[in-house]
Amino acid sequence: MSERTQAYAQAIVALANGEGALDSVEDELLQIAKAVDSNNDLREKLVDIHLPVAQRLAFVESEVLQAAHPATRAALAMIITANRAGDIDTIATEVSRHAAEARERELAEVYVAAPIDDRRREELREALERATGKKLDIKVFVDPTVVGGVRAKVGDTVIDGSLARRLSEVRTRLGS
Repeated sequence: MSERTQAYAQAIVALANGEGALDSVEDELLQIAKAVDSNNDLREKLVDIHLPVAQRLAFVESEVLQAAHPATRAALAMIITANRAGDIDTIATEVSRHAAEARERELAEVYVAAPIDDRRREELREALERATGKKLDIKVFVDPTVVGGVRAKVGDTVIDGSLARRLSEVRTRLGS
């Protein structure tokens, strides 16, 4: 990860802290980053330096983001204006990591096949804390490729209990 990416993440954390909105900005930025990464057309428009900045910034003021915290929209405007929209996912993840550190926790990215409720989210957090021995902030993302089960990343550690991984292992054993 580049020093620039780190600098943008730290600037966003400082902005969000100054507004008393770190939790909101962190969650919204992660959601937006995942949406941008999954929408090739939007991503191409945001990273196209041949489009005028004002046209790329129109995304920040779109109806889709009207409910977002003003600090989230300011962070997005900063990222787009600096031609860093291609790094939005990395920047958003770093913002979450810094926010977790501020709470004296580590970030756990958890991928599930379908949305889960708060009770299940808490059970996952507790199970991951037992497995890693760390206090965690978890961010849950829906990823249909998981099929079933859970895939989690805590720092450099990946815990893959997904059905997709288990099926892959079965295929490998059958092929051998």
